Amino acid sequence: KVQVVQKFSSLPRLECQVSQLNQVFLNLIMNAAQAIDGAGVVTVSTATHGHRIRITVEDTGSGIPDDVLPRIFEPYFTTKPQGTGTGLGLAIARDIVVEHGGTLSVSTRMGIGTTFQIEFPIPTGPSA
Repeated sequence: KVQVVQKFSSLPRLECQVSQLNQVFLNLIMNAAQAIDGAGVVTVSTATHGHRIRITVEDTGSGIPDDVLPRIFEPYFTTKPQGTGTGLGLAIARDIVVEHGGTLSVSTRMGIGTTFQIEFPIPTGPSA
């Protein structure tokens, strides 16, 4: 039902805990796919933007309502039916990104879709 499109650019090396970042990406991609009712597209892209590495997960889902948007990073907050979601995914994802020196932001339009954007500083110095 959901097509995943990959648009990957060549990126500089980033010192990180790979398993933790994999958890972030998996959570964002799964949420994006679940936000789509019927057929749709999840686009995962990477790029450099200035002195930052940018990873974007964009979906063609229903969007996030204005009354829900301020709470999406709160631990235990979920819009999923009881027993199907813990409400921890986005809170943990944000914490992991911040622990890696990055930022996690969201933009959404009802009926159009949602975009999550992660940015990390590009490493500088001898180990870069």
